[in-house]
Parts: sequence; structure tokens; C-alpha cells
Amino acid sequence: MKELTLEKLFPYADKNFKEDLVSFSQPVSLKKGTMIGYPGAVCELVPIVLEGSVKVYFTAENGREIFLYRIGRGETCILTNLSVLKKVPYPAYAVCEEDVLGYVIPAEKANYLFEKYSYWRNFVLDMVVKNVYGLFLVLNELISKRVDQRLVEYIKNNAKGNVIKATHEEIARDIGTAREVVSRLLKELEREGYLEITRGEIRILKPIP
Repeated sequence: MKELTLEKLFPYADKNFKEDLVSFSQPVSLKKGTMIGYPGAVCELVPIVLEGSVKVYFTAENGREIFLYRIGRGETCILTNLSVLKKVPYPAYAVCEEDVLGYVIPAEKANYLFEKYSYWRNFVLDMVVKNVYGLFLVLNELISKRVDQRLVEYIKNNAKGNVIKATHEEIARDIGTAREVVSRLLKELEREGYLEITRGEIRILKPIP
């Protein structure tokens, strides 16, 4: 995978924008599990992820955690940008699900970029479109699909070399259910010979129909 830089994110931007972007941006290195956003937080920095990923989710009143979207390579957080632009608190949780390398831009500088440069506005708006569409897909899955179906899809979509490195709690958060439900369903799949489950890891032994 080729190294990603700020300049490569905006290959067609003009010199003035690139100079401002680089001068405003501060490099960051974050460990897996670092919480970088929570409900009610005042957003003082806007992130750009170059390596790794950040998971964004919220907790309902009944304690159920609902996955919203991921901030991946070459992306920014739409909720952070909206919070900065509208001067409102952050409404969700954001946690690094891998080690993350990237940059942060002070809120006032991010507002300046948004007002002055179409390159940055389009970048943020593209993230909004992508993630709003993704939220509709999440909502549709929560409404129309059973938990066992969502779990099987999660396993198929997140396996790397037939292995998923995630806790039951993390999976439950991503598919919008309780940890106990995930544990029970995984145990059933293990009894049927589809999976081998160890601490923090799930190994696929044969295709799940």
C-alpha cells in the first residue's frame, strides 16, 4: 500500500491551499483503544486519518451501542466537522480500533479552510454524503435483518485470512445488539463446527451459509 500524505489527498489543489493545509496540520500518533471523542465534548481539533481507523458509535438510553461509521484511510470525521462548523458539542463516541497515524487541524483553522477553499469543502461534503448513505444502510439492517443474519454478515465482511480479531463486546457494538446475544450466537456457530473461538479472536473453520 502506497504511503498517503496530505498533499496526495488533494492532488489537484492549488499551491495556496496545500501550503495552508500543511502549515495548519499537526501530526498525531494514537494507540488502539484511544477514545478521541465522546458525547458533550467540545471539538477543538479536526482529524485526518492517514493510517488505521476510528470507529464512531453512540449509546442509546437503554444502554445499547449502535455503530455509526468508520473513519478510514484518507478520511475525516463528519460529526467533528459539523460540530466545529455549527459550534455544538460532539454527539457520539469515537475510538481508535487500530493504531492511527494522521493529522489534526485546530477548529478555527478548519473553519477557515472550509470558508476559503472549495477543495476542503468538497472533501468534507464527500464524507457527509458517504457516511449519511452508510447510516441509511445501518438503519435498514437494524430494522429489517435478524441479529443472527447481521452477525454472519459481520463475520464474512471482517475476516482477514479466516480470522477476526475482535471481542464479543466490539462485535455487539458494531451490529447493534447486546454482548450476551453475540456470545450465545457465536457459541451456536462454534458447536455447529463453523468457528473456533478463543479470547479476542474468532477463526472461521468452514463457510457459513
